[in-house]
Amino acid sequence: MRILLAIVHYWRPEGKATHSSLEQSPLPRIEALQAQLLSLRRLMGNQVQINIAKKAVELTNSQLTHHIDIRLITDGKNHVIKLLDDDYRGIADVVVAEPPSPRHLGFSAQQYLASELSSEYDLYGYLEDDLVINDPLFFSKIHWMQHELKEKSLLLPNRYEQANVPSQVDKLYIDGPFAEKELKKIIPEPAIPIQTKQAGGIVRLESPLNPHAGCFFLTPSQLRLWIKQPHWQDGDCSFVSPLESAATLGIAKTFSLYKTSQSFSSWLEIQHWGTWFSNCLVNS
Repeated sequence: MRILLAIVHYWRPEGKATHSSLEQSPLPRIEALQAQLLSLRRLMGNQVQINIAKKAVELTNSQLTHHIDIRLITDGKNHVIKLLDDDYRGIADVVVAEPPSPRHLGFSAQQYLASELSSEYDLYGYLEDDLVINDPLFFSKIHWMQHELKEKSLLLPNRYEQANVPSQVDKLYIDGPFAEKELKKIIPEPAIPIQTKQAGGIVRLESPLNPHAGCFFLTPSQLRLWIKQPHWQDGDCSFVSPLESAATLGIAKTFSLYKTSQSFSSWLEIQHWGTWFSNCLVNS
C-alpha cells in the first residue's frame, strides 16, 4: 500500500509540564520521535532473508510491507528535529505550518492530508509524535476493515504503554472509559457492535467508551467525505485541549467510531511511548 502519514510534532518547554512535549528536557521527545520513525521504517520494504545455499540475501515480506511517506508537521520553531540522531534525519520530510498557536498544529496536519488527496494514497494517516507501531499487520488490518465496514465507519487502535523491565503491570491500556455523560457529548449515537472472525476467535468491534486514540487512518473516500462536512476545520477545541481535539472531535462528528472490545484490545493497538500514564498509576 501507499500510505501518507502526517505526524504532529511539537516541543516547547514550560514550567509545569502536563505533557512530554512541554518538558524541560528535549530527551523524552527525541526518544519518542525516533522510536516512532524507526517503527515506521520497519514497516517499509527494506527486509531481506539470508539464502544460505546462494550465499546471498533476498527480499522478503513483499506482501506485508508498504511505501510510506512521512511528514513531520511543525511550526518551524518548536521542535527537536535538529537534535535527532543522524540515522533518523532522512526518514521523514518536514512540513512547516502556520497555526494560530503551536497547540493547533493538529488542524494543520488535517489540512495537509486534504491537500494531498490528488496523490491517491491508499491510506491517509494522522499521528501524534509519540505513537509506535509494533504490529507488522497494523495497516493491513485497518485497510481491510475499512473496506469491510461502511464508508462512514472508522476503526481506531487501542493505545497502550508497557514497561521495559518486569513490572507490576506488564501492559497498560491508557484510554479507559469516560463517564457516560461526557461520552455522550462526543458520541451521541453509538455505533452498532460488529463481530468478525479472526485468528484467535471472534473479534467484537464496538463504539468506544473513550474515542481518543491520538491517531486515525482514512481511505481517500473517507477523507473526501469529511472535507464535505460543515464541521471540517471548524477549530473545535472542546475535547481536553487543541491537540486531543484535532485527533478526535472531527472524526467523531463524521464517522461511526469503532474500537475492539476489551477482551481483544491487542488485536489492533498502538504503543504510547514511555511510561507517563504508568507512572501516574504507580504514584496514585
